[in-house]
Amino acid sequence: MQGRKPRQSNVIPMTGAKAPRPSPATLARRLCPKGVTKEERREWLRGATMLADPTLDRLKSHYVDAIVEYCRLTIRLRTIRKFFCDLQEMRRVEKQAATPAHSAIGEIQCEHPLAAEIYEVEGRNGLQLKAHPHVAQLNETWRQWRSLLAILGLSPTDERNLLPGQGDLFNDPSTKYLDGK
Repeated sequence: MQGRKPRQSNVIPMTGAKAPRPSPATLARRLCPKGVTKEERREWLRGATMLADPTLDRLKSHYVDAIVEYCRLTIRLRTIRKFFCDLQEMRRVEKQAATPAHSAIGEIQCEHPLAAEIYEVEGRNGLQLKAHPHVAQLNETWRQWRSLLAILGLSPTDERNLLPGQGDLFNDPSTKYLDGK
């Protein structure tokens, strides 16, 4: 063996085996907060199981609130998008029932995937297309969701910034004061 012989003061004694790590699904179920709806719990189990995977290891007790909000925002995004799909389908049914006054724009509104996000208004300036008010809600929810995505390191860019060992002063801050120090 090359190199200097180790001194006793430099040798770190090996400790016994650590307790076995619970499976990601078990850890997700154990940390699931009380008082969440069935839909939030379903989303929690989906997302928290991914975060508990040993390769990510981001499901910790002090992240629970952020992960719950992430789940709520994910559900809200799905709900708003479903609203737009339902609205588009409703417009398609209305179009079949009666031909709109402005058939060219009405046809575009019923056929295009983004059609539910706009509506037409006829006023003193003529016919105008306006963004549906729910579009603003969708955009705000998206910004909040993206912020939590970055905090949890769930995009490739954010994950690179959360490499293991960077910025960790303690393994788990919730156990910092349990040692009596």
